[in-house]
Amino acid sequence: MVPNSYVFPREPIMLGKTPRQQAIVIGGSIAGMLSAKVLSAYFEEVLIVERDSIPNNAAERKGVPQSPQPHILLTQGYRLLEGFFPGLGNDLLAAGAVPIDWGKDFQYYAFGDWGATHEPGTDLKSFSCTRPLLESCIRQHVDKLSNVKRLSPYRVDALEGSVETVTGVRCHHTQDKHDVRSLQANLVVDASGRSSNALKWLAALGSQVPKSETIDAGLGYATGRYRLPEHWDGGWKVLLIAHAPPDNHQLGYLARMENNELIATLGGYCKQYPPLSQEAFLETAKQLPAPAFYKTIAQATPASKIKAYRSTANKIRHYEALEQQPNGFIAIGDAVCALCPAYGQGLTTSAMSAGVLHSWLTKAVEKDKPLAPRVFQKQLAKKIKPAWDVATQSDSGFIDIKNQPKKSPVARLLNGYMNRLIKKSHTNSELTIELTKISHMVDSPIKLFHPKILLKVLS
Repeated sequence: MVPNSYVFPREPIMLGKTPRQQAIVIGGSIAGMLSAKVLSAYFEEVLIVERDSIPNNAAERKGVPQSPQPHILLTQGYRLLEGFFPGLGNDLLAAGAVPIDWGKDFQYYAFGDWGATHEPGTDLKSFSCTRPLLESCIRQHVDKLSNVKRLSPYRVDALEGSVETVTGVRCHHTQDKHDVRSLQANLVVDASGRSSNALKWLAALGSQVPKSETIDAGLGYATGRYRLPEHWDGGWKVLLIAHAPPDNHQLGYLARMENNELIATLGGYCKQYPPLSQEAFLETAKQLPAPAFYKTIAQATPASKIKAYRSTANKIRHYEALEQQPNGFIAIGDAVCALCPAYGQGLTTSAMSAGVLHSWLTKAVEKDKPLAPRVFQKQLAKKIKPAWDVATQSDSGFIDIKNQPKKSPVARLLNGYMNRLIKKSHTNSELTIELTKISHMVDSPIKLFHPKILLKVLS
C-alpha cells in the first residue's frame, strides 16, 4: 500500500492578501512537530515553543509522562507519518524499531480464545517501538526544515491579543522566570496536549471557552520493560489479552521493542489498578485469562522499574461548537481530543489532525481567503469523531452500570452482532483482517456490515 502523500510547495506560500510571516506551535510533541511540518509550507517562519529541554537522543521527557507507557502506531497512522516524512520507516528500522505485519504478527485474545492470524501476510504494516524513539526519528526530519525553529525550555503563560484576534504568546524560561518573552505570530497552534491551559488563556482574553466532556472508566496502567532471551521467538511481535465491559476489568499488552526488549503493560479498569512491584506484577499477570503474558515475562529479565500511568480519561473540548473564536488561534491533537490509550488511537489521530491542518491551509491558498479558525475546528471535530465514538462507547460499559439507561433494541442487536463477529474471527482469518482494518482506522466501521461479511458472521 502506497502511503498517503502530501504535496508541499518548495517555498512558503503567503496566505490571503496579507502576508503571514510567522506561526507559533505550543508544544513540541508529535502533534506539535506534525503541525510545524505543515505550517512550514505556508509561513516564512515557524517557532515551536516547548517547555522541556529537548534531548539529542531517544530519551524520555518530563513533559510527556506517558513516554514509558506503550504507544501503538496503527497502520493508518504509519501511512500518514510516512506521507509527511518520506523515509521515516527506513529511519525507524535503522534505529531498531520492530516491523509489524498486523495480520500475522499480532495475537489477540478475547471471548475465551485467540483470534486467527493470516500467515501469508498483509499490507497492514507499521512499527513497534518506544515513544521516545518515534519522537526522535520524527524530530530529525523536522530539524531539517530550515524555517522551523525551536524555543526551549519555555512555558507559555498566556495568549496575546484581543477577543477578536490572537497576535502571539507570552512565555517564560522554565529555569529562569525573569526571562519572559512576548512572541508575535499570525497564527498560534495549541498542541500542548491533555494539560493544555488554552481555556484559561482564552477566558483571560474575554473570549468564549469551549465546553469540555469527560468519560472516565478509571483505567490505570502499570508498565515495565523486559530484556528477552537471545533468539527468543514467541510466534508474535504484539500480543493483547483484552478487557471486556462490564465484568472483565483487566488487560495485558506485550510488544517487541528496540534493543531486543519487550514492553509489558497490565491495565485495570474501574480503578482496579495493577501493582508496581516486580513480584506483585508477576502474580497479577498470572490472573489474566490466558497464560501467554505471564509465561513470556517470567522468562525475561526486568530492564526497568514498573511505572504507573492513570491519566487515561477520554476528554474532548468542543471548539467546533463555539459561536465565536478569535482569529489567529486554533487547537489540535490532545489539546482538543485526548483518548483513552487502551485503543491505541492517539498517534494516529494526531497525524489525521495534521492532515486536516494541511487541507485547511491548502484551501485557503486556493481560494485566496483569510484563515477561518472555526472552519478548521469543525473539520477537525468531524475527522476525529469516529475515534472518540469507539473509545467512549467501549469505556462507557464500565461506568455506573446500574444507572445507565437500557440499550435500545437496535443497540443490543449491534452489540450482539459485534460479539458474534469477534468470536467468528477466532477461526476465520478473513474476518480477523477486516476487524484489524477497522481497528487500525484503515477502513470505516460501516464495512463490517457489507453483505459479504454479514454472511460470514451470521452463517
